[in-house]
Amino acid sequence: MVTVEVDAAVAGAARDALARFGLPLHVVTGDGVLGCLDRAPYDRIKATCGMRSVPFAWVEQTRPGGLILLPWGTSYSHLDATVRLAVAQDGQSASGPFLHPVEFMKLRAQRVAWPEHTHYVPDDRVADAVRSSTSMTEDGFGVGQFEAAAFAVGLQVRGCVRAVADKRDGARPVWFYSLTDRSWAVVMFRDQSQSATVHQAGSRCLWNEVEAAWRWWDSHGRPGFERFGLTVTAEGQTAWLDAPVRPVPIVS
Repeated sequence: MVTVEVDAAVAGAARDALARFGLPLHVVTGDGVLGCLDRAPYDRIKATCGMRSVPFAWVEQTRPGGLILLPWGTSYSHLDATVRLAVAQDGQSASGPFLHPVEFMKLRAQRVAWPEHTHYVPDDRVADAVRSSTSMTEDGFGVGQFEAAAFAVGLQVRGCVRAVADKRDGARPVWFYSLTDRSWAVVMFRDQSQSATVHQAGSRCLWNEVEAAWRWWDSHGRPGFERFGLTVTAEGQTAWLDAPVRPVPIVS
């Protein structure tokens, strides 16, 4: 068995602890994204940090039929879901279902720099943005920690971060920031209201993208995490609904 830890101090402490208990676990100080080719192939690979992209090196270092288990998510929120990938017999891909929602510390190399609000909305000039409304309500939209709706929207709306603000006097703003430019949007949900006010600015109409993604999820029966899956190849990764032949659409 092999474990890889990027922090030398943590790796050293792990070696000492394992030695005291006489456990046969080889500790490597290095970048876990690269795996450990010297001791490959492996029957199982398990990650204990949240990932945004599955390293293909892990597929290459796992035996055909072997499993890769990791927490995976998108930049849209901190939400992850564990995914169990089985490596194909030809070793050229790995695919499998999501299992349960989780929230893990993210891999250092894949952490998203949190957007600075003032870079998007100088002086909080929300009134200068395009105003509209939506029939979406807070309960329907889902702003909780482990909402399947947020996971589904994140799969479709790329390069976007969601920030759920605290509720005050029955009103809760939810902000969206583009990671590709300075586009932004905010929707203001109010208790007992059947509609919400939307402001958005920039080349991307972020709320339009988010609402379209939510409505796709709703139109497919509001699927839970277990109906989604992921396929990883050397070219990249693709999320799907129910089967790999049904890729989740990307909103643009």
